[in-house]
Amino acid sequence: MVRQSMNRNQLHDQNLKFVLQQIFNNHPTSRIEISHQLHLNKSTVSSLYNTLMAAGYLTELGLGEASTAGGRKPTLVEINRNYGYTLTFDLGYRHLHALVTLLNGHVWKYDRIETKGRSIHDMIDRIKQYIAQIQAEDRTSNGLLGICFSIHGIVLNNKVQTSPFIDMDGVDLEDVFTSTYDVPVVLENEANLSAIYERDFNGARQLNSTVTISIHRGIGAGVILHRDLFRGEHGDAGEIGRTIASIEIDGNGKSHAIHAEDISSEDAVIRQVEQAKGADTLDREDIVRLAQAKDLETVKALQTFTTAIAGLIYNTMRTLDPDAFFLNSPLVEELPHLLTDIRRVYQQLADTDLGIELTTNARLATVLGGCSLITHQVLGLEGYELNFDRPVDAEN
Repeated sequence: MVRQSMNRNQLHDQNLKFVLQQIFNNHPTSRIEISHQLHLNKSTVSSLYNTLMAAGYLTELGLGEASTAGGRKPTLVEINRNYGYTLTFDLGYRHLHALVTLLNGHVWKYDRIETKGRSIHDMIDRIKQYIAQIQAEDRTSNGLLGICFSIHGIVLNNKVQTSPFIDMDGVDLEDVFTSTYDVPVVLENEANLSAIYERDFNGARQLNSTVTISIHRGIGAGVILHRDLFRGEHGDAGEIGRTIASIEIDGNGKSHAIHAEDISSEDAVIRQVEQAKGADTLDREDIVRLAQAKDLETVKALQTFTTAIAGLIYNTMRTLDPDAFFLNSPLVEELPHLLTDIRRVYQQLADTDLGIELTTNARLATVLGGCSLITHQVLGLEGYELNFDRPVDAEN
């Protein structure tokens, strides 16, 4: 009897999740539509629906249209956007990106906060100030539901393993924020979150396996295999920027590895142009301006960049064989002809035609991927596909 009861409870919990998933992915919908989609009888769906409604997850919108066969008009329902909100913070080298999203994935607020040169302790203080500000403005029923941190480094078991651009100074972000706010806290690599964004927000839903290459100070890749994020056994999967592009032998016979991101990251392009011009204060905006002015040193550096990125895509394609690649690169976004050059060089290298696209809404890609990750956890739907509407670009 106990075994039978456990199986019945497990089936109930699974069906409850299926109903919640259906409502999230098909808003607005109705009980009769859910019954048809899940092949569950109406009484079962009504019971599960009532459970979710009592928990506050749903909101009814009124009556829809009757079917062509007539009968009662169905009551339309969607996820209750005012149930609560989640927060995602991208701990960038220059900026702290903060995104506030309601439970249905709707963007409430986005802010970019200058943090260049600040310690991790200063950043944590600023994050807590930001959370206090949001809490003061909050009008939802349950307030803060969960927090996601985007990390420019390797994450394993929800802990930062390496952080090349920010000294974590032994800080355990999960411990700090769970103890303060008593909500789920998840950490994930920023390239992985960009890949999740492509899968859940940005039109890659029909693709089975994709690779999103994130090109910023360094280079990382988020790998989606058979619709699931692939992290590797130690969190290192996708660290393609650290792959060896060449090896140099010095005068003492010692080998020195040249990594892919040493020649093809955004910082690598900046360094090359700075060395050519004898400057040391250039940034991305300067590179864009010089490129648009057809500056020869900049054009040469960008040719090296596009060739190296095309080679990196080719090597990754030969290893993983995905359906498509996406590039999350503010530099390429601002100089779109670079994408054309990357595609051209790739086609010269490969004997197959492969989709190479630019991530749209790249400024929000990482934090929106974080929104998906923490929303899955808050709803208890890890492993269930949730489709988020592509958001209107938020204001700074």
